[in-house]
Amino acid sequence: MTNQCTITELYNYPVKSCRGTQVESAKISPTGVDGDRQLMIIKDGKFVNQKRLPKLATVATHRLDDTTIEFTNDQSGSLTHSINPAGQEIEIDFYTNLIPVIDQGDSVAEWLSSIVEADVRVVALKSTFTRTVPLDEFALVDGIDQSRFVDVAPILVTNVASLADLNSKLETPIPMNRFRPNIVVDGLDAFDEDSVVSFEQGELKLVRATYCERCAITCTDQESGARNSEPINTLKTYRHRENGYAGGVIFGSYMGVEGTATLKVGDTLTIS
Repeated sequence: MTNQCTITELYNYPVKSCRGTQVESAKISPTGVDGDRQLMIIKDGKFVNQKRLPKLATVATHRLDDTTIEFTNDQSGSLTHSINPAGQEIEIDFYTNLIPVIDQGDSVAEWLSSIVEADVRVVALKSTFTRTVPLDEFALVDGIDQSRFVDVAPILVTNVASLADLNSKLETPIPMNRFRPNIVVDGLDAFDEDSVVSFEQGELKLVRATYCERCAITCTDQESGARNSEPINTLKTYRHRENGYAGGVIFGSYMGVEGTATLKVGDTLTIS
């Protein structure tokens, strides 16, 4: 394996499971990408994502500043939302963690509900919470303070060569945005990210926690919300492990974070 790679893409997802924003730089800290997944969608009091509501992919999100997010949809135009820290407080189950969240009001909820054709609400975290992940392979991130609605680990890294390998097996190639990474790297061989221990730059160290296991969201076009059976069917034929935590179909690596730094597209990371 090479000892260096280059960052080719960076992504921020201001609203969990809506379309993200490709950025040229991103501040990374132990809680993840600054501004990532500040808001989340709930339905009937429970977290909901593109797996259940694929039309969420048609809603682009852009962080205007620390507390302001712009929502955009081709048919419905745009809506600018200022995060409300003083709305109605409710408690939700977020991957077995009971956490208090703040409802963001009727305006953004009604706008989004009309697009996804379901009655949804938008919520923000009330405060940082201690995340419990009761799986041995996630010991690295179990018990960390979390201030974002990330699934498990703060950072998801994918590899350009891995996507090229997958696309060589697909009838219709897919873009990297299907996998919703935070950091995309080039310079590794296909699937070498499976065996990386860490990526480092200066004071920042991204430490590999485990594989990212995949679901139907990867089969959802991140522009139109249309869904088919690929790439999951093909990945199952050669990127599947037994007894996985979420079905066992793997692509990309979850990373914990030590230190803080701003990464930019074109930066070099040292690999160990």
